Amino acid sequence: MNKMYFKVLSIGVILFTLWSCSGNNNDAAYQQQQVAVPAQQQPAQAAPVDSTMAQDPAQAQAAATAAAQSLPDPITTFIKQNFPNASVVGVEPDHDHGGMEYDVYLNDGTELDFDANNQWETIESRGKGVPAAFIPKAIATYVSGNYQMPIVKIHKEHFGYEIELSNGMELSFDRQGHFMGMDD
Repeated sequence: MNKMYFKVLSIGVILFTLWSCSGNNNDAAYQQQQVAVPAQQQPAQAAPVDSTMAQDPAQAQAAATAAAQSLPDPITTFIKQNFPNASVVGVEPDHDHGGMEYDVYLNDGTELDFDANNQWETIESRGKGVPAAFIPKAIATYVSGNYQMPIVKIHKEHFGYEIELSNGMELSFDRQGHFMGMDD
């Protein structure tokens, strides 16, 4: 529910920003008003940061810097090592599952989800596909031999992996990379 709440909130913020920039409201104080997340939803160490709330490039850069600084060091290191040409543009912290988890959005359109141990759970990159380094070799071999299309999302599960292909098809694999079936 928290992820859905933040996604709905993000859409609302984007719509509000677009509306306020369209000239329909000339009250400067009203245009600067921000949507606040209720206090019980905000984690103590890092509030959600969404650079889409910024109305100019300088504000967007400041929001992106704040977003990157709110991440634990292992996540920051992971991003620098694996996505060196991308920068953080948004962070959604989440207190689910007994610890702090993070959804991280990069400027190249990649979304990274990290668990409470700062390990990646999901990598989604619809524009260029998931980097090959994150796809177990057996899964990559199966997909290239049977579908010949990019993997745009990979998600670690307790049983193995779920992947999504660029056509929207979802496939499940066990921990060894053996095909288990298609998801609806």
